[in-house]
Amino acid sequence: MSVHEHDVVGRANSVSILEAIDRIEQMTGRKLNWVYHDQNRKGDHICYITDLRKLRAHYPKWTVTRSLDSTLEEIVEAQRH
Repeated sequence: MSVHEHDVVGRANSVSILEAIDRIEQMTGRKLNWVYHDQNRKGDHICYITDLRKLRAHYPKWTVTRSLDSTLEEIVEAQRH
């Protein structure tokens, strides 16, 4: 069984932590203070994309309502207050 892009939220709404940092820095115009360690933590996933087929089967009217950028903007705005 193949997984189609519309069945998986991750294709449109996933980002690596490094990409998220870059987007937040672009949104705020500020550099974040962070350190990268090139070593996986025990149990970390290299990549995880949620398969929403079962959720959509149970809740066929449900859809993703927020984009990745709107979610990051909401986080940035919350940190300003």
